[in-house]
Amino acid sequence: MRKSLLFVVALFFAGQTSAQTLSDLFAGNAKLTFLGLDFTQAKYIGRAGFVDPVAIKNQHLASWNNLIEYEPKKFSLQEAFKLKPEMYETKVADMLKLNESAEVKDNITEDDYKITEDQVKKSVSKYSLSVKDGIGIVYVVESLNKKAEKLFAWVTFIDLKSKKVLYTERVDGAAGGFGFRNYWAGGVYKINKAIDSKYYKQWSKTLK
Repeated sequence: MRKSLLFVVALFFAGQTSAQTLSDLFAGNAKLTFLGLDFTQAKYIGRAGFVDPVAIKNQHLASWNNLIEYEPKKFSLQEAFKLKPEMYETKVADMLKLNESAEVKDNITEDDYKITEDQVKKSVSKYSLSVKDGIGIVYVVESLNKKAEKLFAWVTFIDLKSKKVLYTERVDGAAGGFGFRNYWAGGVYKINKAIDSKYYKQWSKTLK
């Protein structure tokens, strides 16, 4: 009986110590998985810029995510987070599945729109993730704003073991590129570049 109890206690503490922190990430000791883009709370601001909601839902939500894996030289976050190749991967399949439930047509609007940190956390709590170890990063998209010509998203770090949100921050990226897909993918690219040039340095100093 005593041995069984000690075994259970050991398992408990093993589970506790296996949780990953942002300090681990910035020290290069935690694997980072780029999970992709969550569009389930997104709105599309400026009706003239979103004339084909069916194509957005059935084609572009997936293509914007797939670019992260299909064009790693452009969309990888490995260098931005100063990680060795074995400490970084992309896995957008879970976001592809999640975005099947995303509404587009009824979310095209002329009105301003923002989501809160609590809404981000609520969204993450509903994720069904196939990756269970390390830290995940997901962009919870707030809006594609044609009026501002920017994509707004909450860059969100998740402990993949517990699905606990470790940190989230609202960041924007200027849209730009030829064609509808590339125009908004440009916003994702610019967010990545902002992390590389600005946010990584801030986060590595302030987030523990």
